Amino acid sequence: MEAIVEHYNGIALFTICRPERRNAINFAVMHALEQAMEQAAADDKVKVFAITGAGDEAFCSGGDLREFGHLRGAEAKQMLRRMGELLYKLLTFPKPTAALVNGTAMGGGCELATACDFRFVKEGSRIGFVQGRLGITTGWGGASMLFEKLPYARALDLLLRAEPMAAEEMAMCGWADAVLSADRWCEQWQARLAPYTARSLAVLQAYKAVAGEKWRMTWFREQFFAEIDRCAGLWGSAEHEQALRPFLRKK
Repeated sequence: MEAIVEHYNGIALFTICRPERRNAINFAVMHALEQAMEQAAADDKVKVFAITGAGDEAFCSGGDLREFGHLRGAEAKQMLRRMGELLYKLLTFPKPTAALVNGTAMGGGCELATACDFRFVKEGSRIGFVQGRLGITTGWGGASMLFEKLPYARALDLLLRAEPMAAEEMAMCGWADAVLSADRWCEQWQARLAPYTARSLAVLQAYKAVAGEKWRMTWFREQFFAEIDRCAGLWGSAEHEQALRPFLRKK
């Protein structure tokens, strides 16, 4: 299975189960995520929707370039917009969401985590919006979300530097809400989410409605998908083609 959903005391935990690919996202994971979000939104027993990766090494390494690297033109744009739609739904999800960053998060993996309300990161993790090193920009709405959630200069710095950073650095800049110890990882992330599951579903949904109001406005949605279209325009560039070659040779 490419992904599983488990339940812990009001938490629906979606786990990407592709550790051999560093939990990279492919079309099967997209489909599983869409189904999991629909079920979690409709289930009154679920108060928090959380996302993590299988194993101890990676949260998510972004899109699977072995599966997406050959896409060009309309096909590339379709893939980017499909995942963008999912992250937009995650951003505006009617219940609290959390990224449990249990290892490396790179590229689109950072975008996935940024779409969540909270980001709890395991110590020792490396995190980077590295798209710029591949000759592209964030392709799933990550920059639009980052500029909303961090001060302007900090967000722009992360995007332009395109460098992997330590968990502690990401906490200092405001992206990570907490860095949790590796030896008590499961205990600590559950403790962080417990106060939210203690609240009534009506209260949680009411606050999420307030929080997501501006992101449902036309101007933000247009900006979000314009960002995706810009990435699609760079997908077939010579710089991106060159950056993809090492990944495609491994196929």
